[in-house]
Amino acid sequence: MEVIFSDRFLDRIEECTDYIALDHVPTALKWARDVFEQCQKLSKQPESGRMVPEFRRPEIREIIHGNYRLVYELKTNQIDMLTIWHTRQNSPDDPQKIG
Repeated sequence: MEVIFSDRFLDRIEECTDYIALDHVPTALKWARDVFEQCQKLSKQPESGRMVPEFRRPEIREIIHGNYRLVYELKTNQIDMLTIWHTRQNSPDDPQKIG
């Protein structure tokens, strides 16, 4: 199954990496690389993430990576990586607002 990265997801990776790099650039680069590796694992195990509890929709799922929630939508032939939230952030109450 193909993994597709939304512009929002890529923007959030950049924002988070820049923030982590303020403390330590190698850690930031490793974090970003690990995020992409986690996402690619979904291509073989697309249902390995849990349903996002706030939305209660089985196609909107997430995997946890450290302090970050990697949110994706499971479709018939692809996985759309939608956004990244820090675990301390409140998620929007409507899945339409995450893109």
